[in-house]
Amino acid sequence: MKVAVIGAGFSGMLAAYLLEKEGINVTVYEKQEYLGGHCRTLTTINKNTELGTVAFFSKAIKELLIELQIDYTERFVYRHFLDENYNNVEHILGDEVAMLMNELGRLKVILEKYKDTLETTNYGNIHPDLLVPLSHFLKIYNLNTVYHVIVPYLSSFGFGNIEYVQAYYAFKVFNINTIYTFIQGEKLLFIKRGTTELIQKLSENISDIRLSLEVTSVNVKDNKVTVDTLYSSEEFDKVLITTKLSTNVVKDELYNGLMQKIITNPFITCAFEVNNKKLATTYYKSNLGNKGKIQFFYTSRQNHKTTLVAYAYGIASKKIISDITMDLSHTGIDIKHLITVKQWYIFPHLKNEDLSETFYEDIYRSQKRSNIWLIGSLISKPELGNLYLSIRKTIKELID
Repeated sequence: MKVAVIGAGFSGMLAAYLLEKEGINVTVYEKQEYLGGHCRTLTTINKNTELGTVAFFSKAIKELLIELQIDYTERFVYRHFLDENYNNVEHILGDEVAMLMNELGRLKVILEKYKDTLETTNYGNIHPDLLVPLSHFLKIYNLNTVYHVIVPYLSSFGFGNIEYVQAYYAFKVFNINTIYTFIQGEKLLFIKRGTTELIQKLSENISDIRLSLEVTSVNVKDNKVTVDTLYSSEEFDKVLITTKLSTNVVKDELYNGLMQKIITNPFITCAFEVNNKKLATTYYKSNLGNKGKIQFFYTSRQNHKTTLVAYAYGIASKKIISDITMDLSHTGIDIKHLITVKQWYIFPHLKNEDLSETFYEDIYRSQKRSNIWLIGSLISKPELGNLYLSIRKTIKELID
């Protein structure tokens, strides 16, 4: 079998790695000049700065890290919250804690009804109750405190404003266990030398990676798939697509229609070197969910230097970066200089009017008869631990 993988982010690289382990001939296509997608680490003298994925919620990926002999740590992350006047505030007030715990207990019972929908590794059949915006779902069940707790984390990590993101996606990304993880301040997993090391270790076990080659056409004919770039054309038995492709690249009505419906959230990371030595991860409560505004920042200190990475919604512009810088200054951050700005497009999903109960089931039924498969965050929540399980499951199905 000869397989092409389109996209060299974590999903594409993992898929290629697992295929190579099975002795399958695999080629990876990547339109950028670098590997890794959101696994992007800026490395200078004895200092690593994560520009995309920072930490993992799931422990499932430990298996892969151990297999690849990658050092990792687990540590607590302390969080501060600021109001519109840049004053420290509680995430929730003390007298709201009891209300929150009561509501989480009720939410757990409520979500039991949707267990078959929510506890799958990949997106699947969707209960109609979960097709409404998350804000609407929470109001129906009078879960006002949960509303205020979930908002910061959904918006801060790029999963959208709860007035728009469907309850289905929200509870796939932030299920009950994840919510408790954040509230209780459990340890998160960090790769010591950065997520780029993970991509590098995978690439060392992949024989055919083609960079700066954007795929312009994917076409099935006579049980073969032709993959075209601006400069080359080649046939494969199977093609695995990990990323949204431009309209009409996939010469298939179903898949092309899907690519037109998929939307992503524009997200920015800005890295600064700062003079402050001790800073906790900080969320800007009044900005959460608002485009063009800083959502939160985290810092790392290595080699006697402190790097601060700020996250914001929107398309990078001089004004947005200036506003982020001003918010940081008002917070008491002593900025030395801006290191870099990186634009991301994250969380592939569908709008309310395009998402149906059977949308993903229809995709799976079609690709069982097709030479083209969708994998990674196109069909699964974009968290590395979950993507690891999803890709591993997909490769097993492909081989079987």
